[in-house]
Amino acid sequence: MDYQAEQEQELEVLESIYPDELEVLNATYPDVKFSVTLKLELNDTTIHDNDLLMSLSKIHLLEVTFQLPESYPDMAPIIHITPFEESLNDESDEDEDEDEQEDEYDEHGNIVLSKLENLADNVSFKDYVDELTSTIREQIDTDMLLGMQMCFALLSTIKENAENWFLEQLNELDKQHTLEIERREAQEQKKFNGTPVTKESYLEWRTKFRKEMHLDERDKLRRLDAHNGKLTGKQMFEQGVAGTVDDTDDAEVESMTKELDSVDI
Repeated sequence: MDYQAEQEQELEVLESIYPDELEVLNATYPDVKFSVTLKLELNDTTIHDNDLLMSLSKIHLLEVTFQLPESYPDMAPIIHITPFEESLNDESDEDEDEDEQEDEYDEHGNIVLSKLENLADNVSFKDYVDELTSTIREQIDTDMLLGMQMCFALLSTIKENAENWFLEQLNELDKQHTLEIERREAQEQKKFNGTPVTKESYLEWRTKFRKEMHLDERDKLRRLDAHNGKLTGKQMFEQGVAGTVDDTDDAEVESMTKELDSVDI
């Protein structure tokens, strides 16, 4: 096989397919090296039917560098993949967005989660490069590409796999985000549900409350004043000496408990 002719022919074909995306780094055999910049079509809803992509504010690109060994295509090319991003907004819009999107915190110091959070911008291809590179190397063996010009086939697989991975990650983030919102909403709801009132819980609360407010000492002093000062029945009634909470019997407690149970909190 004429390796030099094979490589020159493939490079010529790739230049016609990627006229703006391909850059020849070295055209001299046996050290041919070039890169192709792939623009991932993530925010094209005609290709990907996913409403979450509508909020995407970045263009994701993959720079794929091929270095062809002397005996390519009988030997696999050396491939490096570098992801990078370009903003869809101008710099002034980015500054305004950063000011508007500052984190908000609740009274417990937790970041407030918005149901409309831009999840698409949280996916980064830096987390996928190593896996994608391994997948491409495996494809060369699986599809038995050795011995034939393979760079275009590999580029097509890289683009397709990257776009599918992005959508999978975005859907997973959406699920996690939804679960976190539901968890926090459930925690907030607990504050309004309160604790069911029973006779025992009411008596426990009453004892604790009277102790904190020193009501027993106050009632004792009132009784002494009533006895020594000889208050009239009307005065004792007005000052609450005759009917203190200590005098509450079980029937009255039971009645108060039922009334509390009927109150919507």
